[in-house]
Amino acid sequence: MLLKTRFYIPPLRRNIVQREPLLRILSGSEGGQLVLISAPAGYGKTTLVSQWLHHFPHTFSWLVLDAAQSTPRIFWRYVITALNQAQPGCGEQSLQILQNRQDDHSLENALIALLNALDAISPPSPQAATTLVLDDFHLVSSPELNNQLSSFLNHLPPSLRIVITSRSLPDLALAKRRASNQLIEIGQQQLSFSAEDSNRFLRQTMELQISPGESRQYCQETEGWIAGLQLIGLSLQKHHTELPAGDPHKQMPATLHRDIADYLFDEVFALQSDDVKEFLLLSSAVRRFTAGLCNELTGRHDSLAVLATLDRHNLFLLPLDNHGVWFRYHDLFRRFLLQHFQRLDSATQHSCHQRASDWFEQNGYLQEALEQALQQQNWQQAEALLLQLEASDEDTDARLPQWLARFPAEHPLRQRLSSDTTRQPPVHGFDIVLTAREQQVLDLVASGCSNKEIARQLHISLNTLKVHIRNLYGKIGVETRSEALHKLIQSGQRSS
Repeated sequence: MLLKTRFYIPPLRRNIVQREPLLRILSGSEGGQLVLISAPAGYGKTTLVSQWLHHFPHTFSWLVLDAAQSTPRIFWRYVITALNQAQPGCGEQSLQILQNRQDDHSLENALIALLNALDAISPPSPQAATTLVLDDFHLVSSPELNNQLSSFLNHLPPSLRIVITSRSLPDLALAKRRASNQLIEIGQQQLSFSAEDSNRFLRQTMELQISPGESRQYCQETEGWIAGLQLIGLSLQKHHTELPAGDPHKQMPATLHRDIADYLFDEVFALQSDDVKEFLLLSSAVRRFTAGLCNELTGRHDSLAVLATLDRHNLFLLPLDNHGVWFRYHDLFRRFLLQHFQRLDSATQHSCHQRASDWFEQNGYLQEALEQALQQQNWQQAEALLLQLEASDEDTDARLPQWLARFPAEHPLRQRLSSDTTRQPPVHGFDIVLTAREQQVLDLVASGCSNKEIARQLHISLNTLKVHIRNLYGKIGVETRSEALHKLIQSGQRSS
């Protein structure tokens, strides 16, 4: 016996945010096509399809899936029944074949009969084709079922479109379908709420009295993750707490973070294998990562394959380039992972940060190596890295005060280098303000020292000195050393 509630379309929430651009994509789909809506938990996949069917009514079947339907014969019985309800009579022969015969070919013959029955239906237009929604397909996906469904899609008639919602990308020959224009895809980036969507959702759907500035802040905090925004709204409703308008530095209520952590644990983290959990925790120690760095952090040799799996399963993994080299986690997901990472024993945490710092340094990412060294309070390594950065071509002046502030107050490096960031009043008659380092360079230029001598006295590289000189010349409006010396003489005469 089949459970009737599996065929019910979810009701729409009152005052729901209309996803007009996405609804147009769905309405533009045709019979014979597969529409794949794939994203992590909480991105509104089911809600979007339900909204489309409510607002653009046509013949459809809805099937809610779970692990109980992962057996192919049970899955196809539900599918055929769903289609038979939408198009009475088209699935009756298929159901009879399944009921009367249990041999290896009965399922194949039932699907052939279903395809033939669907092929005999002529929709008034390609857009008016019957829609079959397979909701939460990731719960039943298996190699055997994927092969069967892929074969079914290869012969899909123009009278039927299939819409799949899934947290992971199913193995349904997507590249081939993409190339043949049989596939329409909606992913995490398209599903994410914009600042305008977030404002409408919090004010209209959640009925919160907040300003556009506050809703924009929440959108940035969640990166448009709809479930995160909903948890924010519920927390604000429950505790009657709102952030002061226009204050981007205030944090959300602590209870909100617990709500989000509970959701991510139940809906995402707890569903992973122990192997994947360990990978997620250790890789969260860094803000961005590559396969090579993950190998170093986890002691594995297959991180490239693991990252491909995380990407396919939509585990809040975001690419940072077009080549699939650098990645990061969704910020809220990383914060969740870090909470669990910090519960690991201190030796494991220290080892992870140390390996990250060594890898970054060996591969030339000095700023990130320094961040890891500071994280574990390895002052000796942090000092060496900071001196390397000062002597490099990297523009680090803006971040230098932040790094120095994390050293102990009595550390000699902090005392020596902090003077470089101190702003001093105008000197030499110029109506400009120089940093302490620029002032030192200017004084040595005025005394006639060569670049090599200035670099030696200031303990910096020639390349770093050239950067300071270029900035200095720009401030005083000259292009050459001779022009600078001439202007120094003139300014000295005026000041005297």
